[in-house]
Amino acid sequence: MNTALVYSIVQYGDRYRQEMLGGYDPEQLLTDWWFALDFFLGRACFQGRRDDISARVYQAVVNVLSPLFCGEKRTANYEGERCQEWRTVERKLRQRIGRGKVGKARDVDMVLSSLDFISQLPSLNIVNYSVKRIRSGEVDEHYSELQRSQARNGIIQVGPKIASFYLRDVVSLYQLEDKVPDEFAFCLQPVDVWVRKLAYKTGIVDSRASDKEIQEAVVALCRGYGCSPLQFNQGAWYAGYFAFDLLLEMLAEASGASDSS
Repeated sequence: MNTALVYSIVQYGDRYRQEMLGGYDPEQLLTDWWFALDFFLGRACFQGRRDDISARVYQAVVNVLSPLFCGEKRTANYEGERCQEWRTVERKLRQRIGRGKVGKARDVDMVLSSLDFISQLPSLNIVNYSVKRIRSGEVDEHYSELQRSQARNGIIQVGPKIASFYLRDVVSLYQLEDKVPDEFAFCLQPVDVWVRKLAYKTGIVDSRASDKEIQEAVVALCRGYGCSPLQFNQGAWYAGYFAFDLLLEMLAEASGASDSS
């Protein structure tokens, strides 16, 4: 893979940060548990399906949770709903999510599990907790504890991809990449269809590579070029997802250059 291509993908990582993370207030996420949970759910809802369906699931979740948890009584409402084992929340979610609606029943289970997960955290704040774990050099333990397959109290439907997606964006938002030991850089490498295609098409891996092999290959490539594996991953997603838009952008620039010559 040539140097120019590597750095072009990394530059798209800058655009990802500006466009996908620029609307978040880092301080608010650290101090307001509802906005922190919303940040997490905005990633956890994006399971292995079309992004437009995941976006509809996320919106349905927000439509149920926001009226309860966005106001001044958010914490009292949280404790009240928790005491009732989320029965009202679950009922409202299942009216909107599941077979014949949008998403699947496990999406509801994921939301309820997320609500249970934050009950174990100081001030219910998942982003604040994640930042502290990462700053303490514990990203690998935190990566595992988020996943139900790795920890008894982990979150339903959160596996390596979602855990990496969430942690990558937390590390990016708070500029914590230097707090992540090299051997655990893979924890910030979500492998979705776009990252997989780019890794294969550019020869980073072959078509049979596992997600773990792709994670490790991307990290090794970026270490060799002295660039950020995290930013490369963000750029790979951005380039894949917006490929058509970027093509039109490049054609328009080329046309403009031709017209002016």
